[in-house]
Amino acid sequence: MEKSQNANKMPRTKDEVRDRISDLPDSLLLHIRSFLPAKETIATSLLSKRWRPLWFSLPTLEFRGQDFQRFTFFYQFVDKMLNLVDLKAVKKFVFDCKYYKSREHFRPQKISEWINAVIINKVEHLELHLYLMNNDYEWPSNIFTAKSIKVLKLSGGVLMGSILSRVNLSLLQVLHLEHVRFPDFRSLGILLSGCVLLRDLVIKDFYVNPPLDIGGLNHLVTAEVPQTLIPLRVLSNVTFLRVDMCSSMLDPDIPMFYNLTYLEFTYYSFDWNTTLRLLQSCPKLEILVIILRPWDQKLKSTSTATANVPQCVSSNLKEFHLGNCRGRIEELNLARYIMKNAMVLRIISISKNVISRVTWKNKILKKIPLCPISSVNCKLLLK
Repeated sequence: MEKSQNANKMPRTKDEVRDRISDLPDSLLLHIRSFLPAKETIATSLLSKRWRPLWFSLPTLEFRGQDFQRFTFFYQFVDKMLNLVDLKAVKKFVFDCKYYKSREHFRPQKISEWINAVIINKVEHLELHLYLMNNDYEWPSNIFTAKSIKVLKLSGGVLMGSILSRVNLSLLQVLHLEHVRFPDFRSLGILLSGCVLLRDLVIKDFYVNPPLDIGGLNHLVTAEVPQTLIPLRVLSNVTFLRVDMCSSMLDPDIPMFYNLTYLEFTYYSFDWNTTLRLLQSCPKLEILVIILRPWDQKLKSTSTATANVPQCVSSNLKEFHLGNCRGRIEELNLARYIMKNAMVLRIISISKNVISRVTWKNKILKKIPLCPISSVNCKLLLK
């Protein structure tokens, strides 16, 4: 009887479903629509008269050029939206102009006007993706003095040295930089030094040697950076670390990573001794991911006879993932070492390198299951 009564309460038509949604409070409706790109948000306004005025107060504006067939339509749409909506209500602004057909479609002055408009109205999450032919768009200076910004993600463009001399991002917690051009490597250090509350740092496609001389990022929790860019001591407080490793340039004084539970590193040249040194510095490590460079032709010998098994391997390691494996004996010795010594391991996965000979590789990978596994609950995944 209860089931039949509940069935009668369920909406049966699209209009009834729409009316149920319309009964939700404005704050919840705005939150739901904030997950949609701006173009789709406007389209939903046609479904209900009550929904139409809500898009004027959207907390999120997300514009993506690939959603429009012609760039002239895209620019007109963005410009009109920013002139109509209440920018004081906008907390998150995303502008993605990565997909363009020619240089003539790009309007740097207009884009700077839009960025300045949302910053003046105290936007908190600013995400801008601009990939251009010469990557010569200069980011507006007030991005780096906006005290309201908590999340900043930039792709492409140029940061001028005069801008960075006035950095003041006192509330910034998340900083992602990809393909961003700096006038010199010291400028990045200046930028990071002005982000005193930074918790999440991602830097891609920026390499220097020697590493930047910057102070400690004491609040940092997650980091994804090239090892040659920032000294490991600066990252010692993180719980999540993804780093490109070059063993020949590794600082001999590896710090202790007392909070680290996830470590992923991509090797230019795999070195077993370096790997052991890192693991001995991560007592709480639970997930270890090692990605081997496809062009790495020579691996240093892996000595698995060491008596000093790192504490994290024997007591805490739950997952081990080995990527770009060619099936070479040094790689398999590494997998065997983990399987033999990781007492609480749950998953060990090995992914193939697409450029290696498949039949030869699979033949070697078949030897892995013959290795003793210390953890009774461990699953072996060959991808």
